[in-house]
Amino acid sequence: MSNEITLTKGSTSVTVYARRIAENYSNKLFLITPATSTKTHDVGHKDTRVVDLLRITHQLVLQCYITGSATKTAKQIKDDLVIIYDGGGINGGVSTMVYDGDSIKGYLEKLNFVEISADNPSTTIKDFAKYEVTITFVEGVAV
Repeated sequence: MSNEITLTKGSTSVTVYARRIAENYSNKLFLITPATSTKTHDVGHKDTRVVDLLRITHQLVLQCYITGSATKTAKQIKDDLVIIYDGGGINGGVSTMVYDGDSIKGYLEKLNFVEISADNPSTTIKDFAKYEVTITFVEGVAV
């Protein structure tokens, strides 16, 4: 089973099918490690002090595949995904990803395509995976 993911920016919209989705959350911490002394009366463990900067990042890494549709070839859909990555014909602004019924605003950070060869690469076959794509998407808004 695969998850259907739709990415949109401007007037360009692409649907890909995710085989694997990794969600990463990270929180930027500032660590202060106390200096240790070489004096015998001041030796021992000192707790690291932590400043929580509350800069939380939500990143999704999607391992997907692209197939042709009734109206576009897999190559055209791949090209549309690159158009979204390049800005979707709009200067600035976020992309929208619809995943599991949720609409997430953010940015495509990275795309990596691998073309899959097929025994019958006919352009009339619409249901076979033509490209594997790994998408790194970071949730966020413009500053």
